[in-house]
Amino acid sequence: MSEEPPEPAPVEDRERELEAMLALSRRSRARLERLYEVLNSPGHYGVGATPTTVVYRENKLRLLRLLDEKGQPRAGPPVLFVPAPVSRYFIIDLLPGRSFAGHVAAAGFDVFIADFGTPTREDRFCDLEYYVEGLVRRCVRTVSALTERPAINIVGYCLGGTLSLLYSALHPETVARLVLLTTTVDGDVEGGIAWVAHKMGLAGESYDEPRLVPAAEVKSWFEMLSPGSNSTAGRVRDLWERLDDSPERLRDIRTMASWVDDVVPAPGRLLAELYQKFGPGKNGLMAGTATVGRQLIDSTKITMPVMSVSAEKDTISPPEGVDAIRRLVPHADVVRLQGGHVGIVAGRAASGLWKRTVEFLAAGSGAGDRR
Repeated sequence: MSEEPPEPAPVEDRERELEAMLALSRRSRARLERLYEVLNSPGHYGVGATPTTVVYRENKLRLLRLLDEKGQPRAGPPVLFVPAPVSRYFIIDLLPGRSFAGHVAAAGFDVFIADFGTPTREDRFCDLEYYVEGLVRRCVRTVSALTERPAINIVGYCLGGTLSLLYSALHPETVARLVLLTTTVDGDVEGGIAWVAHKMGLAGESYDEPRLVPAAEVKSWFEMLSPGSNSTAGRVRDLWERLDDSPERLRDIRTMASWVDDVVPAPGRLLAELYQKFGPGKNGLMAGTATVGRQLIDSTKITMPVMSVSAEKDTISPPEGVDAIRRLVPHADVVRLQGGHVGIVAGRAASGLWKRTVEFLAAGSGAGDRR
């Protein structure tokens, strides 16, 4: 017995279904148009948000001094920001109202930023001594000369923190206070780039025959630590899920993505030295065997006030490896914040770090009362 065909849906039901499909199509089209607009909006490529003037140049390095609304440098205690030399400096001066360096300057400090620039092939031989005893030391000397202060404050971020820590051990008399952000000191702690490279059996870069490591390769290491987080597809998917957020929030996401994309090449000799001295199984800082050139790093020389900050969800610098500084510098103020490696510095909740940094720096000076 054959089945009778189903009765057609009433006309009004079909019209409602069609209208619902059209409404869904219009919403999807509007979201696609908004996504296209966001993806094609200009990023913040290589340019900080705060007006600056260049006070020193050397090779690719520029030493920037932040200016106030009248175009003048501030007169407060000097602070030198040292970012990682394998990424752009503007993560600490991201956007108006979202600038770590700008916030510190607004609190009454005379702020400087070391912009290491973009290494090229001739820089592949640059090593720790070049960065620590060369660039960082001359930046400190310049800041001291301009501000007439024998000792200045230093804020080092990630690998920039490593350079700052090594410099402070070698020249403690020139550092008033030291802030280390997501700076790994215990290379045996699982996680992070060096540990991943060790587990994968990579020999690391050649010290004697270094190459200039391409930016795309450097970027791939971060991608290995958090698959999908640094890929174009992953960021587009994240934007798609956030398209109902405010235009300001979407701007912030897009700007952050422009920084993630703008990784710079890395000197092979520097990477080789970092891996061979501080990586798993070597762990030179904790073992007391680390050197810069022929100088042994003595952590007992780090007698200035120190604040070390880790991030709870950091996949690049595991918080346990950062917090281990309490064994290296017992008097250090060790702080762990919620968030990730970048989020605590420039994310929506970064003001917590900014406030603690200003309070720490102001404790050794008369600044910090203007917010």
